Amino acid sequence: MGYDFVIRNGTIIDGMRLPRYRADLGVIAGKIARIGRIPAGAGAQEYDATGLIVAPGFVDLHTHYDAQLHWDPWCTSGSWHGVTTVVMGNCGFGFAPLNPADRERSMLSMTRTEQISLEAMQAGMRIDWTTFPEYLASLRKMPKGVNVATYVPLNPLLVYVKGMEAAKAGSPTTPEQLRRMQELLHEAMEVGAIGFSLQRLGPNSGQADYDGTPMPTDLMSEEDIFALCDVLRERDQGMIQWTHGDRA
Repeated sequence: MGYDFVIRNGTIIDGMRLPRYRADLGVIAGKIARIGRIPAGAGAQEYDATGLIVAPGFVDLHTHYDAQLHWDPWCTSGSWHGVTTVVMGNCGFGFAPLNPADRERSMLSMTRTEQISLEAMQAGMRIDWTTFPEYLASLRKMPKGVNVATYVPLNPLLVYVKGMEAAKAGSPTTPEQLRRMQELLHEAMEVGAIGFSLQRLGPNSGQADYDGTPMPTDLMSEEDIFALCDVLRERDQGMIQWTHGDRA
């Protein structure tokens, strides 16, 4: 049998809780066709993995590559260490949905919480979306060296629906606004979001906005959070990433 490529003499850790072992690995059409001893010359391309680990890619469940992905499609240094899938939109931080007038303001929030420079985001990000479906469509078109999954971050969702001032003040959400947030979460889940995320650390949040004030979700009511949980319950799908005090 001929292989598109063969990785030879690697130390295989296959994720099945078996002891590591030395073997060759043959690939055809992007899929592993054989693990074992493969005759010399059987691969159109051959790679010597002597002294190296051959393993499935790692899934990094908590990243903040939301901005960096735009100028670093490999999401370094994660991919250098075997990460092949990244999950973004954690802690309620992100860039969708996003009104055009709030673009720079959303970047400012990341300068403190994730230590990303405003200048890098302004130079490296091409924001061509407003809604979450448009954001995912933009991500799909973007060249990437890793797989990407993302939550709906609730900070931009609150600002998008309530406006910056009301969201930052923790003003009560009207029934109409809450219905709109539920609709937008449904819409995002329909196109591929994996759930929603937030941090709720209260008025003295240690992970504050760029100006030292709490993030919108820090002051979000439990009733609003549970109303968004109802969306996932109705759909019977999705996850919640919630940073709450010393719990996450």
